[in-house]
Amino acid sequence: MTTHLYVRSSYTLLNSTIQIPHLVKKAKELGYDAIALSDHNVMYGTVLFHDTCLKEGIKPIIGLEIDCEYKGQIIPFLLLAQNNQGYKNLMILSSLFHERKEGCISIEELLQYKDHCFLIVYGEGGPFDSYIINENHEELSKGLKEIKETFGDCKIALSYQDTSLWKRLNHFLKNICQTIGLETIALNKIYYLKKEDAEAYRILTGIRLQKTIHDNSLQRIDGRYVLSKEEMEEIYEQDDLDRTDSIAKRCNVDLKIESSSLPTYHIQSNHSPIQYLNNLCIAGLKKRFHDNPSKEYYERLKYELQIIEKMGFANYFLIVYDYVKYAKSIGILIGPGRGSACSSLVSYCLGITQIDPVKYNLMFERFLNPERISMPDIDIDFQDNRRQEVIDYIYKRYDENHVANIITFGTLASKQVLRDVGKVLNISQRNIEIVTKMIQSNHNLYENVTGNARLKEMVKADENLHNLFKIALKLEGLQRHASTHPAGIIMSSKPIHDVIPTIREDLSGIRTSQYQAEYLERYGLIKMDFLGLRNLTIMKQVIQEIQKVDLSFQISKIPLDDENTYALFRRGDTIGVFQFESEQMKRLLMDLKPKTFDEVCACLALYRPASKDNRVTYIENKLHPEKIVYPSFELEPILKETYGVMVYQEQVMRTSIVAGGFSVGEADRIRKAITKKKPEEMLAIKDAFIKGCLKNGYKEEVANALFASMEKFDGYGFNKAHAYAYGYLAYQLAYLKANYPGYFYMALLDSVIGDEKKTSQYLSECQKRGIQILYPNVKESEYGFTYLNNTIRLPLSCVKNIGGHVSRLIIEERNKKPFVDFFDFVARATLLKINKSNLESLIHAGALDCFGQNRATLFHGLDDAINYAELIKVERNGIQTIDLGLVSKPNLMKIKESSIQIIQNEMNALGFYLGTNHIQKEKERLHIQEDSIQVIKSHNGYAKSFGLIVDLNERKTKRGELMAFLKVIDETDEIKLLIMPSLYASEKERLKEGKYILFRGKIQNNEECIVNELTYY
Repeated sequence: MTTHLYVRSSYTLLNSTIQIPHLVKKAKELGYDAIALSDHNVMYGTVLFHDTCLKEGIKPIIGLEIDCEYKGQIIPFLLLAQNNQGYKNLMILSSLFHERKEGCISIEELLQYKDHCFLIVYGEGGPFDSYIINENHEELSKGLKEIKETFGDCKIALSYQDTSLWKRLNHFLKNICQTIGLETIALNKIYYLKKEDAEAYRILTGIRLQKTIHDNSLQRIDGRYVLSKEEMEEIYEQDDLDRTDSIAKRCNVDLKIESSSLPTYHIQSNHSPIQYLNNLCIAGLKKRFHDNPSKEYYERLKYELQIIEKMGFANYFLIVYDYVKYAKSIGILIGPGRGSACSSLVSYCLGITQIDPVKYNLMFERFLNPERISMPDIDIDFQDNRRQEVIDYIYKRYDENHVANIITFGTLASKQVLRDVGKVLNISQRNIEIVTKMIQSNHNLYENVTGNARLKEMVKADENLHNLFKIALKLEGLQRHASTHPAGIIMSSKPIHDVIPTIREDLSGIRTSQYQAEYLERYGLIKMDFLGLRNLTIMKQVIQEIQKVDLSFQISKIPLDDENTYALFRRGDTIGVFQFESEQMKRLLMDLKPKTFDEVCACLALYRPASKDNRVTYIENKLHPEKIVYPSFELEPILKETYGVMVYQEQVMRTSIVAGGFSVGEADRIRKAITKKKPEEMLAIKDAFIKGCLKNGYKEEVANALFASMEKFDGYGFNKAHAYAYGYLAYQLAYLKANYPGYFYMALLDSVIGDEKKTSQYLSECQKRGIQILYPNVKESEYGFTYLNNTIRLPLSCVKNIGGHVSRLIIEERNKKPFVDFFDFVARATLLKINKSNLESLIHAGALDCFGQNRATLFHGLDDAINYAELIKVERNGIQTIDLGLVSKPNLMKIKESSIQIIQNEMNALGFYLGTNHIQKEKERLHIQEDSIQVIKSHNGYAKSFGLIVDLNERKTKRGELMAFLKVIDETDEIKLLIMPSLYASEKERLKEGKYILFRGKIQNNEECIVNELTYY
């Protein structure tokens, strides 16, 4: 027998082609009953490896290869955990490694934590590698004795035994070890799964080292695959194999270490957590209802608190209450809630959520269920620009050793792996981009190639592309880099690295778990999501602007029956409204025509693609409520709010209770089972449901019809609490847009500075509403967009090649003293190290129009202005300044402007053309109703639009025929039109720059349009 004790997986990032499930499967195929995982310095894959091995009936050996400073060198050592204490020691060592800027642990740390582990010292690649290669008997003996004195009982690994050189050198090493009393073991180092994967591993190494195959240092390493037992027995001596097996037998780790829990919320009084929570909730309930809550609320609160006490979750609620309270205390806007947490009256009383669960008939059991023991999950939305402040508060409140981020991994996904492999193979960037544009990201490479005849033919015909895909298919899906979960934080009563291994990229920052989110709860580490939401940042800014003129305004007090808001929803005017921006959602709104808050919330649930049939039924029933037929009078109260259509998960639960006679806990289990859609479980549930319905007096055909509607529900079922929370947030934003459009658009535009498409789209919206858009202006622009008297002015940071830094310099300089004229501005700008390219961008963007000259004149005179600036620079008290009186200002030569050139330059400087009012007016004059260019570019297929030709280039095809490329703009965007030879021949004389055209054609992947019909205006 034999066992592999050294395997690197893909979690040793870009240093192994082995995915853990494939490793375990291969080990099983080869007849191994145990195998080790020994990733380099990390334990990312430990739990997955352990679980996968147990599932396949193989013994997992938990190992770690750790770099250690030994005699002035960084040397890797291998440790294999003998038991759970050894596993804990490995976690500590891996965590310590990532706390050290030196990139290694100390010898003292290794000695401290090697207990309960087998310590294995390498021959090849170890501390005395050079002595072995040079066959220096004296130095090698001395080195081995020192190793034995330092570490005591350790093993010496014999690796690379499959090569003739190392077979001889290992024999030399083994003989000396025997004389000293050190045992040797057979250790085949494994970096890839199969023999034929050696080349793929070489390419992966090229990705990691950023080298190409033409680099001579990128060598192929053979033999580092999972050898069969027979192959191992052929190259190693039996006694070394036996010692390897002996180690494997003595390694017994089950990962069942003492788990942690949430930190304890500190209560200053002598109250227990549940008593304190009860007091807070009663106070919060009275505050919500002005000291006059109804009996129904008290009873609901009592019920929830009893369940929370029984499940032991009082501390959890107090911790969430604490950081939500802190965020509010420093003016951070928080969302109304998300997910099933909004079903909790306790959350509502504590101010964690803003949705009244009693008023909206939300089920607490959808959130917490005593028959389904699992931790509560309260995710909070914060302003995205202030989310970190809340995390920093928790970090300080509960100590750095008890708070951590959660790791995630970027992978070599289909497009990424083609780019990375193509770079190593030295394939041209152009060819790589041609191929990647044909790849659908929602399919893997194999599915892409087999499902796309053109791509398949290209790969088959081109040897380089064939090799590219051959390698990429082997590497696809491997972990590429570590990152952090965008929202998740874990908190622990124990020091986190006592429970799981951690890393710390920034030695002064917060730690990150080495285990992914799905493995944390088993260790008592609960993920809490702190989500940053751009929409809340927008809302906060709008509220602040409103409160400058109306101090009494509170977003929480807006009426839920505002007709302006519902009119906005009904006409689909929802650009910038959370969850309602897509074209499909706008169409749903216009079809459904919501008049109430309930109907707005229902839209979120009905929007799901699988709910198409229910969508039609809902709208029809809303128009003709007299035609609604309910399965029974008991179910009418459940289905009435959604016009007889089952829209929410809670309706499934309530139907199970009322018709099927299930308990609340059983109803929740049914909801989950339907979602998971397990056939055997579904049969048992159906049988129980039908029997329950029959017992309650329902006819069998009605019972079957009810279950059928519940069963198909998995495709469109929506959590009602979540719908009402996000519906409320959407309503708030829609209210602000409907009633304070100027402030709303100003904040919306601020949120997308740098995104030309979004900026152009929102500016177009403003113009349609009659809000005038003003160019950026070095005399008046501020750091963000500004709104005043129905006008919005662009900031300087909107200008390409300017950005926040240059913008800030200009504003600070202007605040010291206003700019007098063009020459004064240029002179002072050059003192600030603002270069000629920056100044050209400002001219083309219209930011210098305020100096009374056209842009062509300013652009032509820029060199003279810069030269003038150099002549008037003086140094006073060691500081450079300017003296406008030193030299007379040059004269600006008046240059005639070309309107087409203005458009081109403005598009280049801003990414869009602001002077498009005339295009919009022309469309209105001609009654053009076609979609804008921005809309047609958002999807492939046939389209029709209108615009102005601003550029035309002729090209010859391979056959020598003339075709044309046009650049066409409208008030929203620009597009490239391809006029093929057959059409261009008949249209050549009429196609000119400066003409308006209506075009029809087919949009391609790269946003070009192949035109088949033109109309001129």
